[in-house]
Amino acid sequence: MKWIRVIIALMSLTVLCACQIDPPLHLRRVAEASVELKMEMNADIMWQVDWNAEWTFSWDVSALGPLGYSKPSAMRMHVFPLGSDKKRHSHQVNNFHGTESKVQVFAGVHDLLYHNIGSEVNLFRSADELADIHAYTRVISSGLQSSQPIQSEEQKTGGTKADEMEIVEEAVAFAPDELFSLYEPAYFITDNLDDYDYVDGHYILRIKGELMPRTFVYLIQILLKNNDTRIIGSMGGAAITGLAEGVDLMTGITHTQTVSVPFDVYLDKENDMFGARMLTFGIPGCNPYDSTSVAAVHNKHYLVLNVNYSAGTYKNVRIDITDKIHELPTGGVITITLDVDDFPPSTDDPPSPGSEEGGFSALIGDWEEETGWTTIVN
Repeated sequence: MKWIRVIIALMSLTVLCACQIDPPLHLRRVAEASVELKMEMNADIMWQVDWNAEWTFSWDVSALGPLGYSKPSAMRMHVFPLGSDKKRHSHQVNNFHGTESKVQVFAGVHDLLYHNIGSEVNLFRSADELADIHAYTRVISSGLQSSQPIQSEEQKTGGTKADEMEIVEEAVAFAPDELFSLYEPAYFITDNLDDYDYVDGHYILRIKGELMPRTFVYLIQILLKNNDTRIIGSMGGAAITGLAEGVDLMTGITHTQTVSVPFDVYLDKENDMFGARMLTFGIPGCNPYDSTSVAAVHNKHYLVLNVNYSAGTYKNVRIDITDKIHELPTGGVITITLDVDDFPPSTDDPPSPGSEEGGFSALIGDWEEETGWTTIVN
């Protein structure tokens, strides 16, 4: 999926000169300056050319929300001044609620990081004040429950054998919200006024770049063949396994630690198909925008889908979607056709959650919150 090209005229910075040439008097001290943060976004370029043609599920935007990305409403700016040893020596944080703020910065070389804020799901951490900043979400369960391996129609046609392996016991984590970042390493903030614009009594230094999505949208549609009203919904939803636990916002490299990410699915009864939108940090241990980096990763991804039958029972089915995820490392439409005859209801199936016999979510067990790192920057 093509990334959002968000061109930003970023960050006005009034500086304290550290050079030998005497600067104008107004540059001999740190002074506040208006910060301009201007974004231009064309939603159409968020989609691959063939997305609209591939996505056939009847998605109710008013009830379920938009399919693509939305424009960030608040930003955070991290400034790391670099010393003569080229190492970070301090850390300054500025939040931009809306598109304007004020900032104080010295002339010199800095690592600059910008990312959107405002999500209750996305969390940020660093090993210490001067380390790279990572994004992640909380762990909510120790692992998925058991499931039955089946093949899609495409896999059966291709002669693929259903994977009999049990789901690896990996943590289940909240799906992230939309996250974008821009990193400018070793950026030189000059005291030369020729490089500034003078606007309404302030000198403005504009930095241009692209905010890159660090979470990726997948639209998943599952066609149910030979259903005959046997499957009536999904109370437990679905999850994808083997996804990155988080991302380094400076390098854009995803974490090697994997998690399963759950999401809701919706049934179109008239057309016998499920549809879903999910967000993820993507494939672990790679730069999703670098095909060579993606190709070096060989982990597996499974779609674990809960189905509820008209008889009041449920079943978890598991499909290997590794190839589809690796073909779309930055998101896209995943279409799967399943033959319900391959996983019909049976008397051995457990009762559906909420039935007379009780039960709980078919995919998420116990909902026991777990946490990892304790240093949180948010």
